[in-house]
Amino acid sequence: MPSRRVEMLSFLGVFGISAALLTVVPPNLAADKAKKADSNVKNKSDASAKKEAADAKSDEPTVDDEETPKKVVKTDAEWRKQLTAMQFRVTRKKGTEIAGTGIYAHTKKDGMYRCVCCGQLLFDSKTKYDSGTGWPSFFQTLNDKAVNYIDDTSAGELRTEVECSRCDAHLGHVFADGPPPTGRRYCMNSASLKLVTRDSVAKEAKAKEAKSKSASGDKGVKSKDAADKKEETK
Repeated sequence: MPSRRVEMLSFLGVFGISAALLTVVPPNLAADKAKKADSNVKNKSDASAKKEAADAKSDEPTVDDEETPKKVVKTDAEWRKQLTAMQFRVTRKKGTEIAGTGIYAHTKKDGMYRCVCCGQLLFDSKTKYDSGTGWPSFFQTLNDKAVNYIDDTSAGELRTEVECSRCDAHLGHVFADGPPPTGRRYCMNSASLKLVTRDSVAKEAKAKEAKSKSASGDKGVKSKDAADKKEETK
């Protein structure tokens, strides 16, 4: 009887040790699980940080937004309401005013010339000269991106038409017989231009700059508030 009891106890002891061994997690396996958990947490944190950075960046104004003017497109009916009959004929229908009749043909007033249709700055009066043609002439544009150059054969010869890049208004033609330093003659129609003072241009530039800074500041505050809210919800 004692022998049988000893055998029973031995069996129970072996069974208990085996069960204990089954519940013990090998140290290397436990380390791997912990490492994997840390990696998952880090990946989630990095992904969250990247998303917040992307959201903040998307709210920032881009250079293109600031420098590239929006295209101005209107119907003929809308242009007619805005322009005089001569301005409409010249700018929208590619007409030409009679030489010597334009209001800017001989003017020597200082200022900047805008497109009469959309207001884009085109020429500086400092580049204007008397070409003897009867049309206001300039030897360079204020910004070459402000105009488009188009081949024109409507007069039976190849000429280069000049259009406003913002609203496609016909301005005139450019020729290679101008004075230094460019050698160009931008022969424009007075009806396609509007002379404004330098002060008005400077004031408008300052107003745009202030508006841009204000908008940028507002977007920055919104981005920060959004980031703070995301942080609070975590």
